[in-house]
Amino acid sequence: MAVPFTAVGKTNPSQPQNPLLYYPRATQSGVVDLEELSERVSDSCSATPSDCSAVIIGLVTEICRSLDQGNIVRLGQLGSFQVSVQGTSSPSPEEVGEANIASSSIIFRPGKKLKKMLDQLKFYKKKS
Repeated sequence: MAVPFTAVGKTNPSQPQNPLLYYPRATQSGVVDLEELSERVSDSCSATPSDCSAVIIGLVTEICRSLDQGNIVRLGQLGSFQVSVQGTSSPSPEEVGEANIASSSIIFRPGKKLKKMLDQLKFYKKKS
């Protein structure tokens, strides 16, 4: 299989008078939902699709709980998750508090197997 891409034109915001430049942009060819993923995993092991769904749902619950406690969650070849925050500055460390936090996000770092998959991807240009 190969990942489809299209050409997307962009201007440089600091130089809007310059002509458009075109960049490759990956496009999606479909969606795999929890039910489909559970069936696919079930085909490669002795668990039923319902068992696989339950494990995935439980895994998400436990990842949320662990991140909420300030832990990094490492899932072997899948990768790791951790919480990151963005915020505003204060003149001293003592003045930095929860009010300085503007937003939070989850950082995902892929494991070795996913990184290797990226190195082996093939691409094709999708016709407009």
